Amino acid sequence: MAGPSEYQVALLIAIGTVGMLLLAIAIILFMVFYQKKMIQEQYNRQVLEIKYQQMMMEAALESQESERKRVAGDLHDSVGGMLSAIRVGLTSLARQLPDPLLFEQQKRMLDDAIGSVRAISRDLMPSTLEKFGLMQAVKELCEQYRDTALINISFIEHNEVSALIPSKQLMTFRIAQELVNNAVKHSHAAEIIVAVKESNNLEIVIEDDGIGFDADAVRYVKGQGNGVGLFNMESRVRLLNAALVQDKLRGKGTKFTLTVPL
Repeated sequence: MAGPSEYQVALLIAIGTVGMLLLAIAIILFMVFYQKKMIQEQYNRQVLEIKYQQMMMEAALESQESERKRVAGDLHDSVGGMLSAIRVGLTSLARQLPDPLLFEQQKRMLDDAIGSVRAISRDLMPSTLEKFGLMQAVKELCEQYRDTALINISFIEHNEVSALIPSKQLMTFRIAQELVNNAVKHSHAAEIIVAVKESNNLEIVIEDDGIGFDADAVRYVKGQGNGVGLFNMESRVRLLNAALVQDKLRGKGTKFTLTVPL
């Protein structure tokens, strides 16, 4: 029986080669498809994780604000009300004494306590924010620090600013409050400027002429309470889809720019 001809051998080799090429192409396509699918699944997991983290952050901050509001209400209505009632009673009692001035010191102490309670309550949940909006609340914040901390704090509003929805408004105020508070407490500044303007976005610039502030150093310092305010501030920045940039090229002082999309 005659063996296969050269033509048949060549045909078998060609068919085998084509089959192997097709198999190789199929394996490559499968690997590409599988890798693409794995990348897509990994991306979907990351998106879900980010959304979950945002939901958890939002829930934590919302819970924090609810607790602030409750404590502020208790301080203002209960503690503040009781102190005011005590002062009224003390004033009535002083009128019945031969020398009403005997209670003057006690009344001044009560007035200071009532003022402190009101200031703490206002700091926890500023009523101005709900009644008159973000810019008025930030302006009032600067005025309060100027009166109590004896630092020259200037508030500049370059143009009229659009109203934000309440949740964005509150988070933006908390960021500005934390930045001003840090400047007052840690910068040893003689002057702080808070400037607000709106173009396509809302922009709040807070700068001082103090000793400077290294946010990265505070973020990584270990210790109870260190960096908590900074962490909450950065969480609010992320939830707002905003940007907070520190100008580190300044020769003196600190400058932060908060940009909030409208």
